[in-house]
Amino acid sequence: MKYHFKQLLPAVIFSLLFAIAHSALAGTSTPNQPDTSIQTTKNSHKPPKVQIEIIGLDDELKANSMAYLELRKSIDNPHFSLAWLKKLHKKANKNISDAIHPFGYYHAIVTSTLEQNDDNSWLATYTVDKGKAVTLNLINIVIIGPANDDAEVLQSIDNFSIKAGDILVHETYENAKSDLIMSIARMGYSKISTQQKKVLIDLKTNHAEIHLTLDSGIKYYLGDFNIHQDFLNDDFIMTYIQNIKPGDSHSKDKLLEIQDDLLSSGYFSKADVQADYKKVNAEQQIPIDIFLEPSKRHKFSVGLGYDTQIETNLSLRWKNRRINRLGHNSDVISKFSPKQNYIRGSYWIPTGNPHTDKYGIISKFESEDTDTTDRDTFDLQVGYWFEWQKWDSSLFTEYKYERFTIGDDPRQDTELLSLGFSAEKFNYEKALFPRNGWEFTGQIRLASEELISDVSYARLYLKSQALFPIATNGRLNVRGELGLSGSSDFDSYPSSLRFYAGGDQSVRGYKWKALGPTDSNGEVTGGKNLLTASIEYNHKVAESWAIAGFVDTGNSYNDTLDKLFWGTGFGLRYISPIGLVRTDLGFPLTDDKDISTDNFVFYFGFEVTL
Repeated sequence: MKYHFKQLLPAVIFSLLFAIAHSALAGTSTPNQPDTSIQTTKNSHKPPKVQIEIIGLDDELKANSMAYLELRKSIDNPHFSLAWLKKLHKKANKNISDAIHPFGYYHAIVTSTLEQNDDNSWLATYTVDKGKAVTLNLINIVIIGPANDDAEVLQSIDNFSIKAGDILVHETYENAKSDLIMSIARMGYSKISTQQKKVLIDLKTNHAEIHLTLDSGIKYYLGDFNIHQDFLNDDFIMTYIQNIKPGDSHSKDKLLEIQDDLLSSGYFSKADVQADYKKVNAEQQIPIDIFLEPSKRHKFSVGLGYDTQIETNLSLRWKNRRINRLGHNSDVISKFSPKQNYIRGSYWIPTGNPHTDKYGIISKFESEDTDTTDRDTFDLQVGYWFEWQKWDSSLFTEYKYERFTIGDDPRQDTELLSLGFSAEKFNYEKALFPRNGWEFTGQIRLASEELISDVSYARLYLKSQALFPIATNGRLNVRGELGLSGSSDFDSYPSSLRFYAGGDQSVRGYKWKALGPTDSNGEVTGGKNLLTASIEYNHKVAESWAIAGFVDTGNSYNDTLDKLFWGTGFGLRYISPIGLVRTDLGFPLTDDKDISTDNFVFYFGFEVTL
């Protein structure tokens, strides 16, 4: 049978379409059956392991080179491959050369190798000869504007921290430039701007030039201070702005200093200091607006703590920040515990530099009941608190009435009118766990029977502590005490002024106030003099924990120091955001038939204020 071509054409086309469709379907996976051949290939691919070494650069240059290396950035990519490794290895020489340009090295020669190790990992090594650094042979700084004739500005340019002959380190230059601009701005040129800045490098001579042009703009001065508030006397507020006055050169730093001075006073919850450029007068003085909002007048706080010496204690505090428009303020502090209680009220009158100077009246009632002493003490103190040679100091007169019993002696009533001077200074690094710093406290006081007092006496007390960093996580704590006194009648000399040793802050291994002269019944009576010393090592073992080991020594005594008591032990410190929680286990090393001792004494102390 014969068919015409036109009759066969539809059948041929149909057959071709069927074959193409069948082929396409055969190569397509069903939705629930992934292509296992492709999946197997993906699972079998593992990025090559690569170790990178850079030889010939110091730590800073090496770190920057590592940061620039594209290879270093890519080796952790899950798609990293051997082909990728070889490609980035070829680019590494340029990466390293570019990385050390900012440090002044523009002629580096980098030699690279890529080796496969026995474990199929790879070692990429780059040996760098950084060559000679580019040095500065010209620093050209030009000031245009009024500052061009300002001797202070010209002096700051002469003091530019980069000099000809220095290596061109770009970061150092940028910092020096910023410091120069900020220093000129502090001189009153607050609108200073950069007109030109160029760093020209000649690689043939290996020299560079800095060209910097600054437009100083107009020099501004501080105008009148306009205080916006209605709760304190304006003149009193101005006493807190001690170092800045109208007519001084204007700068943002000075405005911030004013703000800090006001906020540190405690009277204000908000201090907004603004320069009003719209009201600049013909002398280029800018009025300063100071907007103030008051802190809450009353502040109450509660503290709960535990101290091995006085056991569980509760403290309460009430502060009245603002009694009148002259800034007078007061506070009442009380503390209650099984062994010691007191309540103290203070009235403060700021004067002079109110940041540091004030008059004060302090009234305090205290009771204490220990194993050997029972006393009730009333103190009324009037004094002047001030800063002297950067020391917090005070001159005071104190009336003291004390009723006390020591051991089995009869109760004594003593009245004193004392004159005194005290000074203290703290200088610790700012940290929750400082490792460096020191403190010192000293006080001298005296009284005479010619002026109300039942007893004439003189008393000196000194206390110091110093911290020294040891290695990376350690610190050495060294402290000591010295007390000296003399009186016309020691039997009537108040218990609160006598010296005792022993306890958490004295000689550990012995109970609080357990060391000192004793009476015929072995009761500690307190001494005329005191000497203690301690050395302690703290070592941080975690972010908030440290262990401690210590050795303490000392004693209180009357006329001669016949014996030193020694104690040793170890402890644990928890470094909390609100202070240090201390636990110590102290062991006595000195036996004495007149002093009652235990095999060990456990010390624990903390306080939380709400």
